[in-house]
Amino acid sequence: MDPAASLPAPLTSLVGRDAEVRLATRLLGADGRLLTLVGPAGSGKTRLAIAVAAAAPGPVRFVDLSTMDGCDPAGFVLDALGVARRPDLSGFDTLLEALDAASVADVPLVLLLDNCEHAAAEVAAFAGHLLGVRPLLRVLATSRQPLGLPAETVLGVHPLDPDTALRLFATRMFERTGRPLPPEHHQAAAAICAALDGLPLAVELAAARAALLSVPEVRRLLADRFRVLADAKAPGPEHHRTLRAALDWSYQLLSPDKQALLRQLAVFQGGWSEAAVATLPAYRPGLLDALAERSLLTGPAPARGERGHMLQTVAAYAAARLAEHPDEPEAARERGHMLQTVAAYAAARLAEHPDESEAARAAHAAFYLDLAERAAAGIRGPEQRDWLRTLTVEQDNLRAALTSLTRRPGPGADADLRMATAMAPFQHFIGGYSLGRHWLADALARRPEAPAPTRLAASSAAATLAMLACDYPTAAALAEQALPLASDDDPKSRGPLLILLGCVERERARYESSRAHLEQARRLYRTSGDAWGEGRATQLAGATAWLSGDLDAAADLLAASLTAFRDLADAESAASCLTHLGAVAHYRGDQRTASRHLTDALDRFTELAFPEGVAWAQDMLGRVDLAEDRLASAAERLHASLAIHRRVGDRWRTASVLEALAECRRRAADPMHAAALLGAADVVRREIAAPTPRCERPARTATEDAVRAALPAGDYASAYRFGTRTSVDDLVSLFATRPATPTPATLHGAPASAL
Repeated sequence: MDPAASLPAPLTSLVGRDAEVRLATRLLGADGRLLTLVGPAGSGKTRLAIAVAAAAPGPVRFVDLSTMDGCDPAGFVLDALGVARRPDLSGFDTLLEALDAASVADVPLVLLLDNCEHAAAEVAAFAGHLLGVRPLLRVLATSRQPLGLPAETVLGVHPLDPDTALRLFATRMFERTGRPLPPEHHQAAAAICAALDGLPLAVELAAARAALLSVPEVRRLLADRFRVLADAKAPGPEHHRTLRAALDWSYQLLSPDKQALLRQLAVFQGGWSEAAVATLPAYRPGLLDALAERSLLTGPAPARGERGHMLQTVAAYAAARLAEHPDEPEAARERGHMLQTVAAYAAARLAEHPDESEAARAAHAAFYLDLAERAAAGIRGPEQRDWLRTLTVEQDNLRAALTSLTRRPGPGADADLRMATAMAPFQHFIGGYSLGRHWLADALARRPEAPAPTRLAASSAAATLAMLACDYPTAAALAEQALPLASDDDPKSRGPLLILLGCVERERARYESSRAHLEQARRLYRTSGDAWGEGRATQLAGATAWLSGDLDAAADLLAASLTAFRDLADAESAASCLTHLGAVAHYRGDQRTASRHLTDALDRFTELAFPEGVAWAQDMLGRVDLAEDRLASAAERLHASLAIHRRVGDRWRTASVLEALAECRRRAADPMHAAALLGAADVVRREIAAPTPRCERPARTATEDAVRAALPAGDYASAYRFGTRTSVDDLVSLFATRPATPTPATLHGAPASAL
């Protein structure tokens, strides 16, 4: 037997696989006689297997099966090992004799069979026969799918974690250039590793290119990763030299139906549920399993070293879970994914089939349009949490579907407008006012001939998001233009517009007009028997009441609304009622009750991940803390509220929080910054044409009077002017860098650009 057939000599160090080497060595050295290292293309199975075999105490023989094509495995192994065939023995028996001759007494010989995936059935039969007649023999195999033998132990070879991938990149660059990775290139190198999923082959090829070009240049060129990541001079099989060849090898081993499904899976962004995949033209039961077993898809990660684990797949795992938990929400079910590199390859393949691509994208868009519309109908009720989780998980797919729908021609096309409308409630929940408005504005402009009910619903949604973003003129104009299209007795179309106008008027401090719109909406919903709509209008009428200073009316309205939403199991709306009731208690001077309501609301909003609600609750809790002179806690809560209000674009509450923070600074003996914050608040109020709410005016007036009394008139004017000219971020950051009691000189020491 040719000694050269023992093991290839690695040309580079093995990086980041120490734990896997130890585990595989232990598994192979115990009672596991067949260990298969399974992983996707480029995951480093061969390199890991060589390291494991090198650690074996006895003799090792290495055979690369990548060129085996339709021949008897025993004969191929004989030839690879350089063993002469004997005419008096079969090829299999000749191999047994050769392995016996190479063995050492009581020390297992390890036969490493590399690249088994293209002949998995033949190799499995061969290995099973071999192990059956030689109890001391150990077989170590590498494959993109398990061999499927009962005695097989499967060890998944996964991509590297981000830190290890970066270390591999830096190591390979150093080995080629003799220079360490420059610190200023660490971020770009980390981005390269992330884009390549931490696949060792891809990371090594990228490092080789970076040694010739530069790290930032390679990052820029990754848009065409398959052209860039190639090294024709690298040793070993072709599918170890280029990323494209590695994936071509896997793709070409698939049957046509599996190839088609792999291509079509490229339409998904951020993963998929099997229900979504089932709408694709190429879907057939069992195909997801087959692709996952070939390491082309990823589902729930298998436990490393789990004996006999056959890489549970998306479809099988989901089916098992659903059988155990039939009521489990869709977002909690296991989802399938492709590595970014595999997804890019599948997308390139799909582009080669234009008709198929169009059909797959149409199926994808139809599925997610239906999902979005069902979510919009169910997001206000007992399934609220489930729908929020589902939509959060599916955000990338929903955006991709909307993009696909925008490209549909024809005067009757309105699916993109329906999708943008259906997504508006979710954009409200996550604080995506600007994005939701952009989608709706574009769709309304693109579909002027859409059916009137579709345009009416879209206009109402656009008006709501405009109001939330404090663009009151646009919100009012959209609502008033839409009102004539809504039937007088149709609560579904007319009610939201009346509520919207009531909210716009409330934030403009036009309380009588707000009450009138909201009362009209309440009557309309009550007459039609719409309990949720009546509860919503009642809640917002309560908000108008406390903001206007009518605390008794507010308490009655909000208590009724809270009861309704608890009956309807609408967690967000119930929490909003608690926030408003907390505000009522605060302005009545009952801080204990206010704190109880607001803390409860904050917990509920946090559970729902509803930023607007979290910001409101923190805002009011900060005022409770101020009322009880807990300045540090008040400042912390108000800063948290301010950050969220600004992130989602709620300038109305931003101005109110700035005024409350001004009182914090005044009490902290910092009148100059207090004056600056009042100036900043007034700028926001002028921009949105919304004055300080009536219930907040006494506190605002008291703060301003106290600050004026603490400062000479010239200093107050200077600090106030500074606040009107300085960004809120810069202004707030000054709190951490200025002395506790600033003077005009210290405030004037701010950057000239800010002044």
